[in-house]
Amino acid sequence: MKKAYRLLLLAAVAFLATGCFSIMEAVLETEEPDAAIICVDDTSYNITVTVDRNQHHIKTVKIRDLDRKRNLKRAAENMIYVSPGSHQVTVRRNGRVIYDERIRVSGDETKLIYL
Repeated sequence: MKKAYRLLLLAAVAFLATGCFSIMEAVLETEEPDAAIICVDDTSYNITVTVDRNQHHIKTVKIRDLDRKRNLKRAAENMIYVSPGSHQVTVRRNGRVIYDERIRVSGDETKLIYL
């Protein structure tokens, strides 16, 4: 009798574990796509961008480079991917703060920060 209960309990645990895994997969698959941030200016220069305490060392993207297809690679290299929602963004150039704002981005949006 105890053996039957053990088998039943084991089968129930296995069923629940499989069901929970499927639910977790469904949640992960329905996440919103990443958003992106690009810092643009008239010239290209090195900056440090802090997004919610995560630092990124990138270059600004020239505004005119966004209009030319051949220079989109440069924009992609200097893009910061973030989750959709609200983020605190601080941009520093040579240690001096040149931008400090809370921004909101939605899924699959590319937010341009004009410096």
